[in-house]
Amino acid sequence: MTGAYTNRLVESDARHSASVHTHDQGQLTYIERGVLSLEAEGDIWAVPPGRLHWIPAGVQHASRSHGEVRFWLTLVSDDFARRLPHRITVLEASSLLVSALDRLRSLRPDDPFAAPLLDIVAHEVNAGTEDAPAMRLPSPPRLRDWALGFLAAPSVKTGIDAAAEAVAMSRRSFTRHFEREVGMTFAAWRRSVIVHRATVRLAEGAGVGEVALDAGYESVSAFIAMFRSVSGHPPGEIRRRA
Repeated sequence: MTGAYTNRLVESDARHSASVHTHDQGQLTYIERGVLSLEAEGDIWAVPPGRLHWIPAGVQHASRSHGEVRFWLTLVSDDFARRLPHRITVLEASSLLVSALDRLRSLRPDDPFAAPLLDIVAHEVNAGTEDAPAMRLPSPPRLRDWALGFLAAPSVKTGIDAAAEAVAMSRRSFTRHFEREVGMTFAAWRRSVIVHRATVRLAEGAGVGEVALDAGYESVSAFIAMFRSVSGHPPGEIRRRA
């Protein structure tokens, strides 16, 4: 049935955590409050409130929240899933998309109003602007172990030379291997990691100034400008909405 779907509201005052798993159906998740970390196929996202992510059926993924979280989970039929992207997509949810999903929560799949609402959902997901870009981790064990350690406490002051030395590689070899693995320069990846970690910490209640200083920025305004350039929104928005 083209319009088949199921809805579930997840709300927790504690941490939500789901180990690696898959769904037989495609999954639409709208984050209403809090921040959800999503990991799949070597990529990591920090999904802030007001965003929706789409996971096609059969894709292995894991997720966990950072503090209190509230999100809507909608599982859709194969017929409807074929109208959506074939890869994981994170986007800023328009007010129209949120309203359509909210209305669907109160309708049965065979309700005559469900089909046009699903048309709206499909259009808004496909036409939406991707947000919260994925951060890829390198796969070789040495590089991955270092990257995971950096992810826990990233600093803008950590340069290529220090990273190369930590994994016992020359600067040239490290640069070549790292960029091939993550698909971007070390500097761009470092900014993505800082934004990822900052998003998590802001959701947990840390202040913007505190997060900026911990990330090695001597100027809070410079941190805010970097955060906005990478994520498309100011860090204060995350703290307010989370």
